[in-house]
Amino acid sequence: MNSSLTYEILLYLNSYYFWMFSICELGVGIFKLMHLPYPFGTFVTECILFVFLCCIEAARIFMGHKGNLTERSYPVMVSLILTIPSSIGVLYFLLWQTYVIRLEVVLCGIQLTLLSLEIIFATVCIVSFYRNRIY
Repeated sequence: MNSSLTYEILLYLNSYYFWMFSICELGVGIFKLMHLPYPFGTFVTECILFVFLCCIEAARIFMGHKGNLTERSYPVMVSLILTIPSSIGVLYFLLWQTYVIRLEVVLCGIQLTLLSLEIIFATVCIVSFYRNRIY
């Protein structure tokens, strides 16, 4: 099994899944704002965190693709490091936001599973890139 192929497939799947996740989170956020008593300051904070999560996730996926396709370990390491704030952002939407509905629990669980698998295969890719290095 080629670890870089598996990692690339996971990145490709996550790139589509995350944008679907973002659209659903945006829709759920609008629904909660209209139907639940939401403090305005909290809503603004969650919107800023959502935009931050989208930017971090886009950069993480881009760096993972770039590093995997060029077989360079530095961009894959940057992608691996960016997984930490991305995971914390998803955990915020899963555990710590004002209102959490079941749909968000399922969506965040799938996103965290994809992030966990990408951590494993990114680490394997970095090791294989170093092992196959020609001097």
